[in-house]
Amino acid sequence: MFGVTIKMTATPKRLEKAVDKGAYKSLKHGALSIRKAAQESMVFAKGPSKPGTPPHAHTGRLRWSILAAEDEDKKGWTVGPSYSRVKVGGRPPWLAEMLEHGKTVIAHEKQSRRGRPRKGTSIKRWAVIYPARPFMQRALQRNLARFHRDWQGAI
Repeated sequence: MFGVTIKMTATPKRLEKAVDKGAYKSLKHGALSIRKAAQESMVFAKGPSKPGTPPHAHTGRLRWSILAAEDEDKKGWTVGPSYSRVKVGGRPPWLAEMLEHGKTVIAHEKQSRRGRPRKGTSIKRWAVIYPARPFMQRALQRNLARFHRDWQGAI
């Protein structure tokens, strides 16, 4: 009869460091590829795009505003339009969300003077329906297969 003795040394710090490094690299690559896909989906053209297709990049401001940033806890990335880059010209902060998901906005005619309207007059109001023109969701869907391949060789 014989006996076998096995000695194993666990190095959890090294393993954890390797996992973090691989995850960071894969997440960064994924976030930047989503950003690039979203920017490339917007084409320069006159007029509005068809509902259900990415919005046209008339001036390129929305396209330029798409950022990818690392989260504060350094365990994730956030990708999407930044309002601070779009706000030029009085654009509303919900513009990108409206394009992505669609929205109904109550519009009204401009008053001819400051303050409340005169007695006996009414302000005309109507609903404006903006159909969805998704661009971020499409970019994510286009890159999902690549993410699976990247994660397989992350460590």
